[in-house]
Amino acid sequence: MPYFRLRFRAPASDTYLLPLPQDLPGQKVGDLFLSRRAEAMYEDRGNLLARFPLEAEEAVEVRFHLDTYPLNPAPPWRKVLLGEPPEAWPGILARRGHKVERALGFLLSGKPHTWFLVDGTPLDPFLYQAFLEHPGQLLPLGVAPDPLTYLGGHEGKRLLLLKTPWPGEETLPWDTLHSLAKDPLPLLRGLAFGALGLSALGYPTGPWPYLPYLGLLAWRQGPALKALFLRSPRHAIESLLFHAFALTVTANPRPEIGLGYLALFLWNRLRPSALAPQESPEEA
Repeated sequence: MPYFRLRFRAPASDTYLLPLPQDLPGQKVGDLFLSRRAEAMYEDRGNLLARFPLEAEEAVEVRFHLDTYPLNPAPPWRKVLLGEPPEAWPGILARRGHKVERALGFLLSGKPHTWFLVDGTPLDPFLYQAFLEHPGQLLPLGVAPDPLTYLGGHEGKRLLLLKTPWPGEETLPWDTLHSLAKDPLPLLRGLAFGALGLSALGYPTGPWPYLPYLGLLAWRQGPALKALFLRSPRHAIESLLFHAFALTVTANPRPEIGLGYLALFLWNRLRPSALAPQESPEEA
């Protein structure tokens, strides 16, 4: 299982209550290690919490193995939401008698993320809307889910740490989520873009410094890119055009490919995608 680290640095001397990773639907946690002993640990409202007395600028780290997987239920309330504005979804379901909670955690990219739990089932109006606008949002994580996934499920690339009542304004105390796995991608990316820079300055390197980076991307993102192409070809072609142009820069620049990429990039940002139907499959 991949290895991750959470870190919290105390802004002032105080006692802090920090949520710890635990096994939940969509995630399995193992080998949990705390950098300092907790004063107390307990469970509250489905959260695993640890209390730490800290001085200003003292830090706590937790390291753990994490295995995540997608959730794809199709709850009966899904059809109620289609056609309604995503920002209104939690209120609509709460008025219908469902238990709505806020879910706080991280995407595995390290970005903090908030979504909702409806009777314990995920609801993510934020990524639903983001995928309607640009369905390649999570290609770096190797996934390109259908937007409807977020009405009752998720893509399987996130960590849930804290459940809080809705509505509410509570925030996640952890500062960062960082992968501790040795990843060759940053090194290969640096080599590839260094070759691009040299080639742009008039010292063509040929495609060889770029190809290892491209090969690793193809291995990690290939299945997701294929799924994206089947749903929204113009967004998949945007990514392919970028790398095609980058390869030409290293050997024989082709400005028309770069212009094609730029035109498609702007078109995809100015013209929203339309991946999700406006009615449910049951109603279609």
